[in-house]
Amino acid sequence: MLRIMLVVSALLLAVLGCAPVAPSTIQVTDSKIRAAFTQATTGAAYMTITNHTDIDDRLMSVSALTYIARDIQIHTMLMEDDMMIMQQVTDGVALPAGGEVVFGPGGFHIMFIGLQTALDEGKHIALTLNFANAPAQTVNFPVVAMHTNSMPH
Repeated sequence: MLRIMLVVSALLLAVLGCAPVAPSTIQVTDSKIRAAFTQATTGAAYMTITNHTDIDDRLMSVSALTYIARDIQIHTMLMEDDMMIMQQVTDGVALPAGGEVVFGPGGFHIMFIGLQTALDEGKHIALTLNFANAPAQTVNFPVVAMHTNSMPH
């Protein structure tokens, strides 16, 4: 009897082990916060969000586990009258099913307004991403130096 159970268990493991495992969630990668000088009043965070589900979703808001800023908003950059302007996104960021959205300089980004803590390189800050459909995710964002000549938030 024990031998039969071992054989059946081995067969189940073999069959299940061969099945492809596809992510069925929202995945956050390349998360980072741009280091800022000590007296800075604003800061920005970036990431890539991949929606591995078959349902469209939206990133609705971002919050912090610790008090790092007076307000945390989702922003984007838009071209208006030949000028780049930053605008708050109040209705969330669309995350199409099977799609990917990159948050980076010159596009979508998380904006910290009224910084209450220094964004020193090497620090880690936990942010919670709140979605319309998927469960909220808390992601550890490392603070890193990001060097460029001219980079909007």
